[in-house]
Amino acid sequence: MNTSPTIDEMLEGFMIAISEELLPALSNPKAQATALMMQSLIQQLRQTLPVYDMYVADEHNAMTQVLRDIATTLDGVSGPEANRIHERAATLGKLADVPVPIDPSPVRDAHRALGFALQDTMTDLDVLQRAGETKADAALLVLRSHLGPRAIRDVATATIPGGFVGRG
Repeated sequence: MNTSPTIDEMLEGFMIAISEELLPALSNPKAQATALMMQSLIQQLRQTLPVYDMYVADEHNAMTQVLRDIATTLDGVSGPEANRIHERAATLGKLADVPVPIDPSPVRDAHRALGFALQDTMTDLDVLQRAGETKADAALLVLRSHLGPRAIRDVATATIPGGFVGRG
């Protein structure tokens, strides 16, 4: 729900599960090596997550500049290849720079704190409802109107197209 683990925490959980649940059950050396490689790839993902969006934005801005610089360097050169390079610089090279995202940690930390606040609010609303406070019913509807669409969005995002793994 609101306090679900971060993507990094889920990946860390996969690494722990591989280490503590899968590896001890694997007797085949190739299977063990595969499990260790899976852990290594998951760790690479964990290290990439915090900076990925910053890298993409930075690379976008650099690539548009490179296209323009190459076209400038080839000024006066003709032929189909040079024409294609100049065309790329005139189209993709003219894309506006995108802002490099700020550090997402403060937003994630605030989101986590807000999630716990909503969780605690739900508990308090339950107590108020049980005490007969009818306004708590209306307040709970406000909370549900926020949580419902989020739950639907999260399920739609996380569902594997074509069904669950192993079910054709």
